[in-house]
Amino acid sequence: MISEMANVAAECIKHPTKPSVLVPELGRYVCPDSEEGRRVAAEASRSPNARASAVSRINPQFKLVFLTAAVGTLLFIVICVALHLYTDGEPPPALSKLIDGLLDMAKIGFGAVVGLLGGKALQAQDEARAS
Repeated sequence: MISEMANVAAECIKHPTKPSVLVPELGRYVCPDSEEGRRVAAEASRSPNARASAVSRINPQFKLVFLTAAVGTLLFIVICVALHLYTDGEPPPALSKLIDGLLDMAKIGFGAVVGLLGGKALQAQDEARAS
């Protein structure tokens, strides 16, 4: 499961503006315009299960949402660490509340990133079982 999640994350980072198709034999995502991508699309069109072909794709919109959540999470973590270092670990009460709020945003972002990757990895596993 972790390797599938890492595979999805790597594909989102490498090719954020292009759609991707899972090639189960290779265990990775490829561009639909590549030779492997066209072969997978041809096999999916012959398959009576249309859901399987939709599940194995990562569209650019998903990649945008994933990257936005990941970058936002990293931004909040960096701000929290910088503020903590700036105040030598003893921030005033108002700044402490701000740091806590930003840390909560980072936690929410981490949950979103893991949820997106986990959901896409589970869809890929379901597609692999269906074929």
